[in-house]
Amino acid sequence: MGLEEEVKTLNAQEKRVLSALGELDKEASVEEIEEFMGISQSAIMRSAFNLEEKEFLDIQEESQQQIFITNEGRKYLKGSLPERKILEVLVKEESLPVDELPEKVDIPQEKIGLSIGWVKRKGWGEIEEEDSEKTLKVTDEGLEALEEKGKDELLLEEFEDSESVFSGEIREELKEKISVLKSRDILETKDRTYRRLALSEKGEESLDLDLEIEEKVSRLSTDLLRSEKWKEADLRKYNVTAPGPSIYPGKEHPQRRVIEELRSILLRMGFEEIGGPLVESEFWNFDVLFQAQNHPAREIHDTLSLSKPERAKIPDEELLKQVKKAHEEGVAGSEGWGYDFDEEISHRPILRSQTTADTVRYLAQQPEPPVKVFCIDKVFRRERIDYQHLAEFPQAEGIVMAPDLNFRHMLGYLKQILLEMGVPKIRFRPGYFPYTEPSAEADGYFPERDEWIELLGAGMFRPELLKPLGIEHPVLAWGIGFSRIAMIRMGIEDMRDLHNNDIEWLKERTLG
Repeated sequence: MGLEEEVKTLNAQEKRVLSALGELDKEASVEEIEEFMGISQSAIMRSAFNLEEKEFLDIQEESQQQIFITNEGRKYLKGSLPERKILEVLVKEESLPVDELPEKVDIPQEKIGLSIGWVKRKGWGEIEEEDSEKTLKVTDEGLEALEEKGKDELLLEEFEDSESVFSGEIREELKEKISVLKSRDILETKDRTYRRLALSEKGEESLDLDLEIEEKVSRLSTDLLRSEKWKEADLRKYNVTAPGPSIYPGKEHPQRRVIEELRSILLRMGFEEIGGPLVESEFWNFDVLFQAQNHPAREIHDTLSLSKPERAKIPDEELLKQVKKAHEEGVAGSEGWGYDFDEEISHRPILRSQTTADTVRYLAQQPEPPVKVFCIDKVFRRERIDYQHLAEFPQAEGIVMAPDLNFRHMLGYLKQILLEMGVPKIRFRPGYFPYTEPSAEADGYFPERDEWIELLGAGMFRPELLKPLGIEHPVLAWGIGFSRIAMIRMGIEDMRDLHNNDIEWLKERTLG
């Protein structure tokens, strides 16, 4: 298609933009075109994007920092900065007791301390203390500053006739004070993107052709259809292959979607959801699980202890005695751990390190089968933060109790759950947990790193755990970490990327 034919395909608005650029010396900002044409910037940019795609013009983008003066800054601009008010008084008095400053200087009481701090920071004054009385004295540097304004004050004067200026309009020697005045809530900044349109060689050649504006019908109205005038109308041609604008609808966080997906899977499999507190006692978090009180995982480097409340409540004292017996003497043929169980440790409050505490509490209340429940909630551990470890993360815990359950049943549950969660390659290997035997861990293959990463731990609850609870049937249990499944599902190499609040990354995540 020749240039003349291409120009004929342009709509009226696009031709107007080309003509406007021709009148504005072939290059102009969107604001200048808006003023020249009298139409909105959004309408100009719609035409500009189409013209750029057809190579009639180029769109140039430039980012600039726009700086605004606050109401507080406007007060100082009319008067002066509070430290200068103090300086002017000090020069007259030479020195002044700090306690007398509120009477001598027109500064709110709550800002006196900060203002003195700025006097000292600028070297205009120094505090001397004698007989417990603090005195502020002017320095030689302060005397010199009386005759010469500082850079921050000169910067403030840039807003004498305007509510905002652009960083490019400010003298280089004053720019270093932008962040200082911003920290004092005197100025605010905002990044702005500006666009300029420039005719391409093809666009310049089009100016020599006929850019006569022919109004075309771009929307079939009810009147056109009823009167059948649409048959005679000059209909605008549409490029149905042109890309449309990107739309970013509101949606759940990707990890939240993974959590909701697992919740849906478990509910479909007949599980019931339960919950529990974030602040837990060591009794439910460790003791009931037959985890010895001197076990390394209970030390401060793994568990986050709390100073308040000072003591957690354990409503069932009889259960506490049974758990103590299991630890010290053993039950169900076990010899126990063989140490002196400390009931005070059981009462210590901690941030829950595993949701097993919630499922075991439920078992204590429901000791008869069938039981098939799960819990999804946050857990907390003092982990070394890296690409696959966080100190706070969501965990899913599940248990099943029924007569004649065995280890193969547990592996079947776990395989089905992980396959439905979109983890195609799974392997099981032996594991160890103080409260399950036998135990297993499941790994999922992570293509992005070409490695297997641990996704869950599972096992059959030990008799030493079940006997004090009065449970006589086998119980299988498992705990799943969501963040690692999310990494595999989304191809993320670093778990921390799930929590970095990158808006662009969140926008581009698919809804599926």
